[in-house]
Amino acid sequence: MGVIPPILLKSGAVEIAKIMKTISGGNVLDVASGNGDFIVMLIDALKDYESFTGIDSNKKEIKKAKKNLAGKSVKIHLMNAEKLKFDDNKFDFVCLANSLHHLENMNEVLCEIKRVLKPSGYLIIQEMFCDGNQTEAQKTDITSHTLGAEIDNILGIYHQKTYTKKTIIGIIEELNLREFQVYESSRYLKCLFCSSNQQCEDPLNEDLINFAIKEL
Repeated sequence: MGVIPPILLKSGAVEIAKIMKTISGGNVLDVASGNGDFIVMLIDALKDYESFTGIDSNKKEIKKAKKNLAGKSVKIHLMNAEKLKFDDNKFDFVCLANSLHHLENMNEVLCEIKRVLKPSGYLIIQEMFCDGNQTEAQKTDITSHTLGAEIDNILGIYHQKTYTKKTIIGIIEELNLREFQVYESSRYLKCLFCSSNQQCEDPLNEDLINFAIKEL
C-alpha cells in the first residue's frame, strides 16, 4: 500500500484492510460490478483467491468493467442479479458494493446472493449511510448522492436516497446470517491502493469536475 496519508490512517479503512488480508477469498462473486473498481480493489486487498466473477445488468457498465479489468483473470457476465445463473453454494465470497440503494427488488437479489453463497462463506456489503458523526466531505457526498437520486427518479430510474445506518443493519439482520460485523470508514478501502496521491481531495481536480458535469 506504500505510504498511507494521515487522513486515511484515521479513517477506519486501515483496520478493514488488515482484516481483509486474513481472508482467502476462494471463488469470489461481485454482484452489480459496475465498472469493476471494487474487483480491482479486492484483488489487492484479499490474502489470496482462486477465481473472480463479476455480474451487472447494464451493458455499458459491463463494457467499462472489461476494459478496466483487461489483463486480469476475471470473468464478467451480463446478468440480472434477481436471477443469478449459478448453482447453489457456488461461491466462497460474495460482495455487493455501493449498490443496495439501486436495487428495486432488494429482497430477491439478497435471497439470490444467499443462495449462491456457501454456508461457511463471506458476504461483504459496502454501503454509505447518511446519519452519525459525518465529516464535511461525507456530508457533501450525501448531498451529491441525494441530488443524483432525485434526477434518476425523475428520469424513471430507480435510485433510493442514502439509507441510515440503522436501515442498512436491519436489511442485513433479515438475512439471518450466522453472524455479522459492522465496520465504519470515512474513506473507501480502495483509497489505500490509489496512486493519485489523494488528488480526489482537491476541489479543483479537473477529472472530478468533468465527472460531475458528465453525471449532471
